[in-house]
Amino acid sequence: MVGEREITIEPITRIEGHLGVHAKLDTDARKISDAYAYSPMFRGFEIILVGREPSEAVMITQRSCGVCPVPHALSSVIACDQAYGVTPPPMGVTLRDFVHGAEQLYDSEIGVINLEGPDYSEVAIKKFNTGWWEEAQNKKAERSGVHGFATIADIMTALNPLAGELYLRSLLVQKTAHNMATIFGAKHPHVHSFVPGGIAKINLSVSDIESYLTLLMRNVAFAKELVAASDDLLDFVLAQGYEDVGAREKNLYSVGAYDDPEAYSANYGEMTDWARKRMVSPGVILNGELVTTDLIEQNVGVREFIGRGWYSDQWQQEVETDPAGNKVALEHPWNKRTLPKPGEYAKWDSKYTWVTSPRWWNWKGDGKNHVVELGPLARMWVTAKAGIVPASTGNSLKFELPAALIPGFKCADKMDFEWKIPAKPNAIERVRARAYYNAYSACCMLEKVMKALDLMKAGKTKVWTRYEKPEEGIGVGMVEAMRGSCQHWCVMKKGVIYNYQYQAPTTWNASGRDPDENPGPYEEALINSPITETGDAAGWKGIDIVRTIRSFDPCLGCAVSVHIGKKIVKHELLPFATPL
Repeated sequence: MVGEREITIEPITRIEGHLGVHAKLDTDARKISDAYAYSPMFRGFEIILVGREPSEAVMITQRSCGVCPVPHALSSVIACDQAYGVTPPPMGVTLRDFVHGAEQLYDSEIGVINLEGPDYSEVAIKKFNTGWWEEAQNKKAERSGVHGFATIADIMTALNPLAGELYLRSLLVQKTAHNMATIFGAKHPHVHSFVPGGIAKINLSVSDIESYLTLLMRNVAFAKELVAASDDLLDFVLAQGYEDVGAREKNLYSVGAYDDPEAYSANYGEMTDWARKRMVSPGVILNGELVTTDLIEQNVGVREFIGRGWYSDQWQQEVETDPAGNKVALEHPWNKRTLPKPGEYAKWDSKYTWVTSPRWWNWKGDGKNHVVELGPLARMWVTAKAGIVPASTGNSLKFELPAALIPGFKCADKMDFEWKIPAKPNAIERVRARAYYNAYSACCMLEKVMKALDLMKAGKTKVWTRYEKPEEGIGVGMVEAMRGSCQHWCVMKKGVIYNYQYQAPTTWNASGRDPDENPGPYEEALINSPITETGDAAGWKGIDIVRTIRSFDPCLGCAVSVHIGKKIVKHELLPFATPL
């Protein structure tokens, strides 16, 4: 008889928000036979926004997360640009991206070192994968000349929570990125300067840009250490037979980031062209093949099903076509409404989560709805394969960071990088892509600094475009957050929000079964994933489960949006649920 065991881990720690996983384990085969990801957290942003001024959404939606507020602000303000019909001047676009890039730098370090790193630290390895430690002590770190650690075990020790060198140094470097964001965002988290038509930055000076660059160079210096240490550690973990942990099909989705300030436009019909000029490319990969880089096509293909979520789907088809004349589905966010319908907890054969089930409809291709993964791995993969940006080779991204002689950092020399498309998405490659995206973002921001200085020299210092707000409008804002694509949709009538919907990347990644019973990306990555944890099966804590989930870097605060008025719904923690 096959050995079976069920395990529920709730809450999964080291993430923003509240997430649980219920998994069925085949203890004889040492693999996960089935899995359900769910969120028991209630929120209400989308309903709160109805009837408000659309520009208020820029401030309010940021409050869905204190970790990654800027992509919400940027996606929201782009949607408002379109709804209001106002295009910011080039400098306004550049300064918005300065704030966005700063957050991406600190957020990627948090993910790699402070949130995912402890799973591969000395403390965790000695407890959960005891056979690895002795080998790690004897394994020389090939890139020690960059990061300064002699062995893999030394890197693991440096990742020990609240004590390890990498863990603590990362926290210090993150402060510089926060400070970078405040130069043009007024504060961080929850920036106050993003407005329709540009950015509220009075008396812009060259000194502001120089201050940003000074702090940026600290991130440039640390990115070299981050990538080198991550490569050494992750190569070692893969060699322990970890290539199938968290693996899933090559179905990936990115909307791109870091705009060309001279190309960006609030005209929806021009979105295809200016999005292709982003430094991070938009695109969808299905079964390993790039099927589109057209952001309008991507927008039209978004469908948000209720799936196994505690909602009603009784809304109407109120928007028939997008501004370019393409037919949109009933489940498109311009039509979709947030209609909570609380249900019973832990009913895995019924509704079990507050996360909906977004899918991408390949309306120009096979006509099917696809489960796609969002995140650094998706955007690096799309950008490498699309061949649009100079760094893309078709199979990799090649770029460099300049010399940076800064006290306290270990590598002063110029450094070349090449992120290569891996054999398949898995837990390890998601972490690696996040480390490389940190370095690539630093490279992009350096280029942005040069562009800002060129604009200054040309006298193009205007940061806002005056406008007259129309009574009706429609818009979409789509930009990459650290965890993947952040997307906002606004329908304005009589000068106020008639419908507002947003999707964080975790809305997609943490989604449950859809109407066709296809599991979401977390669930797909867990099903059939191997179990490497040492010890008797009865004592397994689920380290491979949380490593897989944390490789996506969940942000449940953004993913769920529910409002139930004065009614309070409480769920008891399952008696067998344990935090990890």
